[in-house]
Amino acid sequence: MLNYRKIEAWDLLIDEVVSYCENYGIDGIHLDNGQAWPQIMEPDLDELSRLDVDGQPAYSAEDLMNGEMVIRNENYGYWNSNNMETYPNPFFIKMCKKLWSRDPNFMIIGECWGGFMFEHRQIILARSGIIPRLYKLPIAISSLFGKKLHRNGKVESMQKDNVVAIKKWYDETRRFLPDGSILLQSSTAHCLPYPAYLYGKGTWAAIDILFFMPDIPITYNGEIDGDVFKVGQLQTVFQHEQIEIQGSSNPTELKRSNSMIMRAL
Repeated sequence: MLNYRKIEAWDLLIDEVVSYCENYGIDGIHLDNGQAWPQIMEPDLDELSRLDVDGQPAYSAEDLMNGEMVIRNENYGYWNSNNMETYPNPFFIKMCKKLWSRDPNFMIIGECWGGFMFEHRQIILARSGIIPRLYKLPIAISSLFGKKLHRNGKVESMQKDNVVAIKKWYDETRRFLPDGSILLQSSTAHCLPYPAYLYGKGTWAAIDILFFMPDIPITYNGEIDGDVFKVGQLQTVFQHEQIEIQGSSNPTELKRSNSMIMRAL
């Protein structure tokens, strides 16, 4: 991956976005895992401080400063500083200014999953000019049906919660947001179950919650056509099964099979 300690990496990514927008008339982008941009990994100080057999440093002072050797820890750089509580994300500010100087109406959406050590990052995204796309609504609604939904799509049984769970979710989502912030609330995601599978007869009530609250609703592409396979008792796996269209002149042309629920033996 790119080394986002270097300004050249920032410029490269932003210039590629600008190039795509100019060449293809794009008026918005979606940042996957936007809650972690820029992903600056923790430097591997033990390795960067290592001496060769001749007693000379294996890496230069510039290598150390640029963090050329890292360990897997994304909560570093801006995301590990006290400044993120006060200042917006400088990478997002640079990106937004560059894109908005060309198109003031350009839309930038960033995924924001939350979770351990990622709490309230929608505040930072909104403060930095990014429209947060949130995924906690399905988790809150599932608790009303006695289902505990995990980020990886795993579904477990739990005691049914009451409707106060929706109020807690809403208050937690809106807390400390800048005035005028726009939020996108997702009905599901690529790794989560489809609403009809999670809520059963309560699906339309769940859809009402999605569409009647002040935030902007967003559904997942192909949500209605998906295949659902239940494997075992606890873990749920979601998969799209595609089959070739008979008589098609294009061998790569595929259609999605009918939705189904199957239980592995």
